[in-house]
Amino acid sequence: MKNSNYNIWFALSYEFTNLISQQYPKLQQNKFVKLILNYCKPDWVLWKVELALNDVDKQIDSIKKDWEKSDLPKYTFIEHEPDGSKAQELLGGAMEIKSTFTRN
Repeated sequence: MKNSNYNIWFALSYEFTNLISQQYPKLQQNKFVKLILNYCKPDWVLWKVELALNDVDKQIDSIKKDWEKSDLPKYTFIEHEPDGSKAQELLGGAMEIKSTFTRN
């Protein structure tokens, strides 16, 4: 998914400059380095958020595939007959959901 809300070159410039300035701490005091980091950071943040969201989407797809493959516990739905009270005449009998999961 390509997002046009950021400039990928600015994001990569921030990433590269940040890595270099961490390796050489004296560069962090350089005015040009500070300018690059301040100017490019918003694009870098949007790029990182997009990467994180894409990773989450992949994880969700993987979990859904795993769920489809596995045998999830089934359930049974039970609807009881009304007991004759006014409320149950209007709404119907009690309802119940029971899991068919059994522990071995």
